[in-house]
Amino acid sequence: MSDFKKDPSSGAVLNTDREALNKYKLERAYYRKIDTLYHDVVEIKKTILAISERIEKLESKENV
Repeated sequence: MSDFKKDPSSGAVLNTDREALNKYKLERAYYRKIDTLYHDVVEIKKTILAISERIEKLESKENV
């Protein structure tokens, strides 16, 4: 059984494999989640760095 069909109006070749489509959607959601987590970690690192810099400035003011 072929998973490809031709659209009669446009002549486009269409893949009708629903299992492959569902697998693709799951993988896409997984990679989007990973991408979101990556960006969250980058933001957390920036925030920690900013906090660390503020603490260093406060400590240097106390020592003066």
